[in-house]
Amino acid sequence: MKVQKTKKIIGYSSGRKNGNSEMLLKHALMAAEKLGVETEIVRAMEHDVKPCIGCEGCVVSLNKTGVSKCSIKGDDGEWLINKVLVEGDALIMSMPIYHLVPNSHFFVMNHRQHPVMFNHPELMEKSRPGAIMCVGGGEADWTPLGLMAANIMLQHAYTLVDQVQFTGHGRPAQVLVNQADLDRATRLGENVAKSLLAPPEEFRFLGEDGQTACPVCHCNVVQIQTSLPNVVCPVCDIHGVFVGEGKDMRVEWDRKESENPRFSVYGINKHLEEIKTKHIRYATEYHEKVKVLKKPFLDWGKVVHAPK
Repeated sequence: MKVQKTKKIIGYSSGRKNGNSEMLLKHALMAAEKLGVETEIVRAMEHDVKPCIGCEGCVVSLNKTGVSKCSIKGDDGEWLINKVLVEGDALIMSMPIYHLVPNSHFFVMNHRQHPVMFNHPELMEKSRPGAIMCVGGGEADWTPLGLMAANIMLQHAYTLVDQVQFTGHGRPAQVLVNQADLDRATRLGENVAKSLLAPPEEFRFLGEDGQTACPVCHCNVVQIQTSLPNVVCPVCDIHGVFVGEGKDMRVEWDRKESENPRFSVYGINKHLEEIKTKHIRYATEYHEKVKVLKKPFLDWGKVVHAPK
């Protein structure tokens, strides 16, 4: 059975044109198209997206008017983020790993997504499937944070159904000589297309899972609390405990928390309320004090610039 032609997967690549990330993405999308899904490719590197400046204008405008507005104008940021997070029926993200984490083109997009998310609260229902592919030139010990970082963006609007970290492809399009990795990308594309056939309540993770993997982001990076065996997923804010079984180790995760992780409707709304409370307190208690306290620092220091 094929999905309807109206279904569309957005393929988002933050890597170079026809590099490893894009070759893996194209294999995934080609597999999806064979199942009757339409696809589009968006290259982050071909668009001008300025970095977030941390002004919090998106939150201030949301609190004042109910509509979130970014203070950055004149670039492709709003269009690109709407294309990736709003327009498609599914999303496949593919990105290179530079020095343990995804490249800067990914992070610029990730940091600029908030106004779009605030103006489309329906996205938090995560009724669409998404998947992630990361590719590194080094081995696994040099790519530990790729999938974890990518989940921070994807989980705002999609339910993760597959992900994979590829390694050892340092030169452009080098992945094309590794049939096993190309086959895995093909399978990921099929998994996303097949997930479009199912209702959201039936979405399930179709990738490989370890015994320590978080039940939401399916990454095995955990943050140790004040003492073992207590741990928490730094992406999803789900707590758990290490359990040893001989030489094997697994994590028992808090099931209640896994139903309302950081990027759920509950988690995001709770965070927004906390931010709103802090903004009100700043305006009523701290604003005038800060104006006085910061005066000695405004013109202090030797600031240098690149020569022209």
